[in-house]
Amino acid sequence: MKFLQVNRPSQIVLAVTFVMIVFSACEEPVELEGLAVQDPRLVVSANLFPGEPVKVRLTSTLPTNGVLEVTDITDAEVSILEGNEVLEVLQYQPGTEGNLGRYHSREFKPLVGRTYTLYASKNGYLPFEDDDSIPEPVPISNLSVTDLNQFTVGDLTIYDFTLNINYDDPEFEENYYDLRISQLVTTYYINSVGDTATLTDKAKMVQPPGTTYDENTQVGEASILVRDRPDRDGIQIRLQSRINPNTEILGRLFAELRTVSENYFDFQLKYQMEGQALPIGVGAPQVNVPDYSQRSLGVFSGYNRSIEFVELTY
Repeated sequence: MKFLQVNRPSQIVLAVTFVMIVFSACEEPVELEGLAVQDPRLVVSANLFPGEPVKVRLTSTLPTNGVLEVTDITDAEVSILEGNEVLEVLQYQPGTEGNLGRYHSREFKPLVGRTYTLYASKNGYLPFEDDDSIPEPVPISNLSVTDLNQFTVGDLTIYDFTLNINYDDPEFEENYYDLRISQLVTTYYINSVGDTATLTDKAKMVQPPGTTYDENTQVGEASILVRDRPDRDGIQIRLQSRINPNTEILGRLFAELRTVSENYFDFQLKYQMEGQALPIGVGAPQVNVPDYSQRSLGVFSGYNRSIEFVELTY
């Protein structure tokens, strides 16, 4: 299932999927499919972002007859280390509104370029240990919209366009990026006396062209994984934003260029699949499993970011 058409020389690796919107210090959802786990494993999901406390989602896999149950772990020991020095022991905080809890750092906030280790352990489980660092951010040098067309299908207004993104990719080294794109809208309604009442702002997923128009898009964002830069002009992507003008006001298009670690990039590729669009990341968090037989599961990875906005105007 192809998602988009881009220039694709040998240096570019693209993986495109839809994911729930995530913020700077949030952990990513992860996925598990068809793995025969012999021992209970801790499952870790955590990111490093500069200047932000670390938040770690910690669950476990419990092997049954070919089925894995994921259970929230509330009493593990979770630590951040630099070298052999323990920087902080993270404290568990319960989740709200049915969400899983997370382990939070209070004093520790990671810095760019420093290597940190996350260690998690609990009696009866294989421990988790992994290290990573935060790369320098790479700024977006150009974000523009070309070939914009607008048309109506039922209650939806469709904005069909080419999004052009360029960035100052450092030469003579391999770099990794996760480009996040979403359409900002403001929802509203007409009250009983005929006045317009504004509700809230939200970010919606952009769509590939040529798919069905039978429903409005979900809250979320598109994720595009890129190694280095495809060419001097960056990336050109054909996309669509869809709104219902009876309930939504069109806002700006949001682009977040994450400069990510190799850890982050490799992990995302394992469940996004190169060049494919998959309906994943929407719903309850799952567990993605690299090919590790003697350690626990999940990801601990660093990223940085730059942000730009563009209007969908002629």
